[in-house]
Amino acid sequence: MSRPNGSGHLAAGFSAKRPYTCLIVMLFVLLAFSAIAWAEDGGATDNDVIRVAERMYCPVCENIPLDDCETIACVEWKEEIRAQLAAGRSDQEVIDSFVARFGDNVVGVPQDPLLRALAVLVPLLATALALSLGAFTFRRFGAQRKLRLEPEPAPVGETSDEAYRQRLEADLRGRR
Repeated sequence: MSRPNGSGHLAAGFSAKRPYTCLIVMLFVLLAFSAIAWAEDGGATDNDVIRVAERMYCPVCENIPLDDCETIACVEWKEEIRAQLAAGRSDQEVIDSFVARFGDNVVGVPQDPLLRALAVLVPLLATALALSLGAFTFRRFGAQRKLRLEPEPAPVGETSDEAYRQRLEADLRGRR
């Protein structure tokens, strides 16, 4: 209940004995709002965690992005990403820390520039070699077998077919 103060006005629960009460309440409200603002600025949001997790893969499942997987290991990794981002590390620093501990399979692409170049160039070179070998083989095959429309005439000096025919006819006549 309110009671009249010395000036005859009703005070809303504050008496002249507690002049600092209003100041303390305002200080607590201000402190609460600043804590909320600090948590939003200093902490990592879900979008920040997802942005990093999209570039990584699940340690348990094969070829499942970390942001899509809900295994216990993935949930723990996402919380670790959140903690590292809240500590002020950049996205690439977080990814590099996971690669250093768990290897290149975390990101699916080798982090070493030489290995990355080999991962791209070797399949391209193998494809080019296979295509050139196939083209060479088809060319060679096409050059050896030419299409002939008319039968070749028998060579003049060949008498083996004629001799065979004469002997066959002689055998047939002898059986009659």
